[in-house]
Order: sequence, then structure tokens, then C-alpha cells
Amino acid sequence: MTNPPKPRCCSPRFNVLVLTKLSVVVAALLILASVPPLTIASDQQTCVEIKEDFDLRNIARQNNVVLVVHEKDDDSSRKHICSKFEATPKDRIAAASAPGGRPTVFAYLEITGPSYDSSGELQDGGKGFASSLGVRNFPAFAFLSGGMDGTSKYSNHITHYTGSTSDNNFLSEVEKFIQKRVGYYIGNDVYNIIFFDSIASKFVSYGDCSGINRFKQRGLALLVRFSTLFSFKEPFSSIGKLYNKAFDMSLRNGMGYASSQITRLERIMESNGNDLSQEKIHEISQKRAILKSFAEPRELTAEDQRQIFIHILLHLGLVLATILLFVLPSDSGGDDEDEAVNAVPVIARVVDDEDDGGKKKNH
Repeated sequence: MTNPPKPRCCSPRFNVLVLTKLSVVVAALLILASVPPLTIASDQQTCVEIKEDFDLRNIARQNNVVLVVHEKDDDSSRKHICSKFEATPKDRIAAASAPGGRPTVFAYLEITGPSYDSSGELQDGGKGFASSLGVRNFPAFAFLSGGMDGTSKYSNHITHYTGSTSDNNFLSEVEKFIQKRVGYYIGNDVYNIIFFDSIASKFVSYGDCSGINRFKQRGLALLVRFSTLFSFKEPFSSIGKLYNKAFDMSLRNGMGYASSQITRLERIMESNGNDLSQEKIHEISQKRAILKSFAEPRELTAEDQRQIFIHILLHLGLVLATILLFVLPSDSGGDDEDEAVNAVPVIARVVDDEDDGGKKKNH
């Protein structure tokens, strides 16, 4: 009797191939999951003042709108949001995916006290307009999705910030609300990546060396390059490029490279500071912050050393799994000893029909 063919899923080569592919996926996910956190620039953007219903509807035809509503004698929250928006780098805004693909305009409505206009009519100072927007208390923050016209209802386009406005740090929550709606964070902050700073400290600890220590330095630089290889989201992408450049130039020009570059950047700021754009100032500040991790290395803790070691193992595992994926042959042709399901012919025989009386019918 012929043995039934073995399922392909159980063949040794198939199992190894599946395990290799799974190991590549798992290693990649672990590396992406272990991307180190960020810690704690542009054409000048300007907040637009809204006076009346027509102004807001006109802007919201083609744009999304972030709106700050405040009383005249309490404009600190508006100044905070607008100053951070004005300092936001244009490339960050351009890279964001805003709802509907529309640009976002930052605007504010200032509520004043009742007063008489030039015609002698009493005006409510904007409170009635604010009420039509659903605003009762001040300061208030809202997001309006674009696409409005003269007949659109605000209730169909507006999303209010509903968090507290009395806490000392409530504006940080407002910024999170804005980021969720517009697709980017506002501000011109300078960032460092703690894990990369740890690697930089380890890197420069070997000094201008050769031999095995030089090999270790190249390995650390390669570790950072692997860590940023699949990072496309800002600001991690652009910051990763700056770290990679600092490692590369330090290998080429020696461990004094970072200090010399910091001195050069400080001279640029001193001599041309008044003529530099906000974007250029931010670029220089970001470069200085990263170079300082090389010029002023910190003392590594046991946990820092452990994290570096774990990342090295993860990346080595990914490289090994990738090599195995391409080296091992595929099992698309099946095992040679496997037989097709219909390889053994089935011999048919005549089956006699029987009538109700049990007698055979001859054909």
C-alpha cells in the first residue's frame, strides 16, 4: 500500500523557512518598538484676528481653523499658542496630514466689553458671536474643519477643547488637542534622543583610537544608522540624520570634531544673530544640542550599558535572520519524495445494481 504524501507544511525546509521569516518580522518589530524616545523652525506664521462671523466663515471656506477665544484683559493663553505657532518650522507643517488636506489657519477672537459704535448702536463686544460658536467661558479653544459657506452650521464643523482651563499646566493639554487636530505639534523645541546620547558618550570614551576600539566605534555608529534606517516620521527622521552625520564626521576628523563645530556655530550666532531667520536659529540650536552629546559626554550608568547591549543583540539578530531568509532555498517545488495525490491510479470495477428482491440485474 502506498504511503500518503507528506504535507508540505511539515517538511524540514518549509519549517525552517517559516521560522526564519517570522524571526525577521519579530526582530524588526522589536527594533521599531525599541526606538528611543525624544526628550526635551520657518517662514513666520501669524495668528489672524477674527472680528465677526463673516471673517471666520471666509477663512473656513478653504482652511481648517484653530480658534482661541479670550477676554481682552486675559490674552496670555492666546499669546502662548500664537507664539508657539509662529515659531513652528514650515517643513513640519508641510509634512503634516491635516483633515481634508486643507492648510490650517490659527486665529483668535477677542471679547471686549459692551460699547457704542460710530453709529451710536450698543455692541456686545463679541459675546453674541462667541455664543453662536458654543463658547460660554473664557479662554476657550476650538478647531473648525474647512469647507464652510454662508449657510453652514458651526455645530457641524466645530470641535471644542473640553479639558480644564484652570490648572497651571492646562496649556500643555491644549497643545495636545491642537496636535491631534492639525497633525503636528506647535513650537520650536530642540530635541535630543537619550539613547543616541548614551551611544555618543560610549563612542567618544574610546578617544582617537585604532585597532579593536576603532572597530567598536564603527559598530556603535552603525547601530545608530540601523536604528534610524526605517524612521520617516518627523522630527525623528531629521534628528537621526544629524546624529548619523556627527558620528560619521567624528570618525573622519577625530573626537574633537564636535567641539570645533560648536565653536563655529556659536560664532555664527554671535556675529549674525540679528540677521538670522527663526528657522536658521532653530537649525543651529538643534545641531549644537546634538554635538554637545559628543563634546560633553555623560557618565553611563549600568542601565545605559544594558540598553546598548540589548540593541546590539536585536540588530545582530535581524541581520542574521535576513541573511538566512535569502540563503535558504524556497520549498515551492515540494519534496522530491512527495507524491502527487493522484499518482496511484484507482482501478474501477463494475458495481451490480440489485432490485428490491435482492436479485442482481444484468446489464
